[in-house]
Amino acid sequence: MSDQHHSAHFPEEAEQNEIAGPVLVSLIILTAIILVVWAMS
Repeated sequence: MSDQHHSAHFPEEAEQNEIAGPVLVSLIILTAIILVVWAMS
């Protein structure tokens, strides 16, 4: 209940969190791939 009440007061912050999560994960994966390629070369 409190989460819904909190997100109702900060809709923009909630949207940013929904976007930031997948972006952060994809950046971590991309960095890991670059490090692996760099380590193999």
